[in-house]
Formats: sequence, C-alpha cells, structure tokens
Amino acid sequence: MNLGTLLLQILLTVPLTIILNFFRNKESRRLNQILIPSVYIIIIAALIPYVKENIFLIVIFELFIRNFYITNIVNQEKEISNTAFIIEGIISIALSLFIYNYFINEVETIVPNPETLKPFIWFLIILFIYSLYRIGTKNYQEVKTVKTKKRKKEQTVLKYAKLKNQYGAIVKSRKNIVNNLTYALMIYNDNKVPKLNRKLKEYKGLLTRNEIEYGIMQVPSVTKISDEESIRITISKLEEKLKGISKEQEALETALRDYNDKSEIINIYNEILEFQKK
Repeated sequence: MNLGTLLLQILLTVPLTIILNFFRNKESRRLNQILIPSVYIIIIAALIPYVKENIFLIVIFELFIRNFYITNIVNQEKEISNTAFIIEGIISIALSLFIYNYFINEVETIVPNPETLKPFIWFLIILFIYSLYRIGTKNYQEVKTVKTKKRKKEQTVLKYAKLKNQYGAIVKSRKNIVNNLTYALMIYNDNKVPKLNRKLKEYKGLLTRNEIEYGIMQVPSVTKISDEESIRITISKLEEKLKGISKEQEALETALRDYNDKSEIINIYNEILEFQKK
C-alpha cells in the first residue's frame, strides 16, 4: 500500500467520524457504532476501488480520531475509559477486518454485476408479491369486518323496529333504560335462540315437565310462558335490580351481572340509543 492510499484512507476517516457522532445519541446506539464502520468501508471500497487495499485501517484511524476528539475537544474522558466503549471498538475493528479478509479482498469489485444480481432481484420480486398479498389480505379483512359490523347494526335496527311495533304496548317502564335494555335483551335472545328453536324447546319442556327457558326473553320456568309473559317478568326483574340506581353505566353493570355476553348486549343497547337519536 503506497503513501497516497494511506493518506486518502486517513482523509476518508473524517466522514465516518461525523456519521458515528451523528448517530451517537440515537436509538440502537451501540449497534450503530459497531455496524456503521463496516458498512462504510464496503461502500467506499465499491465507490473508490483505489483505496480497497487494507481498507479496514479506516476503522482503526477513526477510533484514534474519535479518541482525540472526545478527550481533547469535548472533554469527556470518562466515555473512552468506559468498558462498553472499549468493547465496541474491539468488535468494530474485528468485524471490519473479517469483512475485509473474507469479502472485500476476495473479489475484484464490490459492485455486483447483473448475473450476481439475478437472485437478489428475484428475492425482491417475491418479497414484493408477498407484501402485496399481505396488504391485500389485511384490506380484505378490514373491509369484511366493517361490512359485517354494518350488517349487524342494520339487523339490530330492523329487529328493534319490528319488536317495538310488536311489543311496544308491554314495554312501558317509567325508566327509559329499562325499556331500552329490555329491547336489547330481546334482540340478543332472539339472535341466540331463534323462534323455531324456542318452539322446539317448548315441546321438549311440555313432554319432560322439566324446568326450561320459555319465551323470547328465555325465562326459566316449569310451566309454559308466552313471549309477552317473559317480557313482563324481565321488566319486573330489571326494575327491581335498578331501584335507586341513576347512573347508566352502573345500571347496565348491575342489570347484566348474570349474563356471559354482557359486552354484546351493551353493543346492541348502544345501537338502539344511536338509532333513537336520529
């Protein structure tokens, strides 16, 4: 290696010092201090093949320059005496030496030719297609979720209107929360146990004489209960539970304490309220 190459390598150390100093207080600082010098000498070897010989010396020169800068200019001698700083320097030099011996020094040019780029290009194409597939799948799922929620909301509103028209004469509590909650429970129970299923359960109850759940509100009883009776019983229970409770959230928590799908019922309740505001 001639003197001109050595001087140019020393000169090229300055940009590396500036780059490392810029990333000194950034996230992943230690990893940056170790990896950046090796990446830097690869780029320099590709751009300026003339300085390729013993290019790992740039990393060593940089450590000396940084050592001088820290001790004499910014007066932070504690930093270079830090064990982590010393270990970073050793690993950085070892990595750059490894890259020089097993990569840079083993090839005529660092810049890949079209033939060597083929596998990389195909890798990028496959990665791009996979990325498009992931984005497409995610977008499809999001659209599907939005449509499902919208459809459920529309079904809730339609059922509410139908049930209010059918049982409006019965659902007449002095508390609006009881009325709205009754409709929410009606819709929930009707979704969970449709009318045909309720009829089959009724026949089974009549035959076995065992306690089963009757009516649209699914009220447990040994004898048959109609939809209207199940609604009256539910309203009576809700009014009893909510005596003295004025706050809506507390009322909902108290009324639905025994239900497993409490969140689903509250969603239906909120959709009813939203529809009423329109």
